[in-house]
Amino acid sequence: MSYIKLVNFEVQRFFKFLVALVVVVATTQVIAAFLSASNYKDQAETVMQREKLLAQDYVTDYGSYSIFNFFNNSLFLLSIMFAAAMLMIYIFFIWYRDWLGKSSFIYRLLMLPTERRNVYFAKLTAILLFVFCIVGVQVLLIEVAQLIMKQIIPAELLIESGAIITYSYELMSILYPKTMVHFLVSYGVGTAFVAMIFTAILVERSYHLKGIFIAGVYITLSLALLLVPVFIGYNTDYFYVKELLMMDVLMALIVFVSAVIIANYLLKRKINV
Repeated sequence: MSYIKLVNFEVQRFFKFLVALVVVVATTQVIAAFLSASNYKDQAETVMQREKLLAQDYVTDYGSYSIFNFFNNSLFLLSIMFAAAMLMIYIFFIWYRDWLGKSSFIYRLLMLPTERRNVYFAKLTAILLFVFCIVGVQVLLIEVAQLIMKQIIPAELLIESGAIITYSYELMSILYPKTMVHFLVSYGVGTAFVAMIFTAILVERSYHLKGIFIAGVYITLSLALLLVPVFIGYNTDYFYVKELLMMDVLMALIVFVSAVIIANYLLKRKINV
């Protein structure tokens, strides 16, 4: 129950931030869908009028409009990068807010009658909920974008993409994996990365100036482990793709477990209240 209460507490703290981020991302993507479709329609009408082309002739010569035009729009890509950047900032903010605030709220958290590791897991769970909320909202935004396209682009110039085609786009296939193995790779590696950053922050907080160097070494070693399957895949053809994916999962598990063990030790032994 202490863990659940801590998760609820963290969710309440980032809720306004999450709503603001969703509003910015949604607004940007709606504008991107409108501009992308409008620009294509204007260009198509201009060319068809100038060259006296029918719609099917234009599609043959210049291509039709599809969801991939929206995905390749700079505003759409910018919205995804912005959301990722805000998430990275929040990964640090969720800890340093408690440490660097006026009353050093972290010490009040660590004095609660519960295992200190629950504070760590609650913050990690909050970040994962943050990610899944953004990913869920993105599904709705894709549907909204497709509705905008249908309203602007004439049917003869538009290719309506089904879910399989839509989510086969490289970025979408990472956010929405097709198989359990791909899910474990995408979100398992992501979870291990967040845990690694959390532990690096605790290292820095525990050892201060010396901790910055130790945290840097720790992050370097952890990233090296996560990149081992990538290095093997690029330099040898000995393993199948599925085997390399399983290596990704294994390395992520090693990084995650080691991060939790180190963090638990620091919270118990090195951070005094």
